[in-house]
Amino acid sequence: MKAKKYIRTTLIVLIWLVIWQVLALAVNNSILLSGPVETAEALITLGATSSFYISVGITAGKILLGFLIGGLLGSVLALLSYRINIVKEFFSPFVSVIKSIPVVSFIIIALIWAGSSNVTIIVSAVISFPIFYKNLLEGLLVTDPKMLELAKVYQMKTSKKIRYIYLPSLTPHIKSAISLAIGMAFRGGITAEVVGQPLKSIGNGLYRAKINLATSEMLAWTLVAVLSAFLIEKLISFIVKKVLK
Repeated sequence: MKAKKYIRTTLIVLIWLVIWQVLALAVNNSILLSGPVETAEALITLGATSSFYISVGITAGKILLGFLIGGLLGSVLALLSYRINIVKEFFSPFVSVIKSIPVVSFIIIALIWAGSSNVTIIVSAVISFPIFYKNLLEGLLVTDPKMLELAKVYQMKTSKKIRYIYLPSLTPHIKSAISLAIGMAFRGGITAEVVGQPLKSIGNGLYRAKINLATSEMLAWTLVAVLSAFLIEKLISFIVKKVLK
């Protein structure tokens, strides 16, 4: 079954690559749309320089750090909101406001407060925070009250309540938060880099490709950002899966 799934996925990817190449040939203008072959060539050229790997590592590291900070804060406040109703009432409008404010506004504020070198971390943390808060709080609130009452009657230890009652309820919400927050953090973090222009970053590479009208290079940087987000999400999901197991 897994082999068939991989083959099907590979075929779908190949079909989309063919469509992309056909569109690029139809447009016949590499500035408007570069094809996958030109993008691959640009990626190989970028990969031949050490600054490319440094830029990818710095950007991925900052976004991951922001993701972890936002995730930790969101998880702790979700737990406090679940246990203490006044905390939930106090933070509910705050979280709603953060979710509604445009990312660009956060970027500008972060640039004023912390400068371009830290903007990626701050924006990634701010984006991740409400996602974890909402998902984990929802998971805690839908925990079966009958099971909790039964645990209370039988004086079940807290560690066992967490393992056998809370974790089964929280697991899908944790997975959802990780999947959503990583993608959003990468989009927001790299957007912040494009605006703030910190040196040695994916955002800086995208900006330089844009001003040079190097569409194939810009698509190569975009592909690197997507792959980085995908790999980090899979790594974190794997670690969380092992821990929850």
